[in-house]
Amino acid sequence: MSMPSIPPEPYRPNRKEVIVDLLESIALEEISLSHLMKAEAEKIQAFVGECKDFPTDPSSEEIIQFNRNMNQFLETIVMKEWILLRKLQNVLYFHETTCDKKHHHHHHHHKHHKRKCNCCCSECLTSQLKNEKCHCHRS
Repeated sequence: MSMPSIPPEPYRPNRKEVIVDLLESIALEEISLSHLMKAEAEKIQAFVGECKDFPTDPSSEEIIQFNRNMNQFLETIVMKEWILLRKLQNVLYFHETTCDKKHHHHHHHHKHHKRKCNCCCSECLTSQLKNEKCHCHRS
């Protein structure tokens, strides 16, 4: 297995593409987690039974072990969600600091050139990335 390499200059994504790629990766991980949780919910349903009658007639030890496994699974999901939240916060920070630099540069060097929106808030990130009109009240 080879190490990943940085693409040559003409193929490197710009900042906007990097932000979109990072947001997409977060969304894909969230979808994967939702599929895992659904599969675990189905396992619980099969173990407990639709009428909560434990159709496999498990022993007390098997129920305790099943419960431990579910707790471990949920702890893992919570940790993963925390990591995804931190990743999202970092992406938003990257976007805002990048935008702040552009905005600062814009006002000092291009006073007569008007941008569509001067907003760098996280609420408008999605509309900006999709090249849609910004709906905030800061523009």
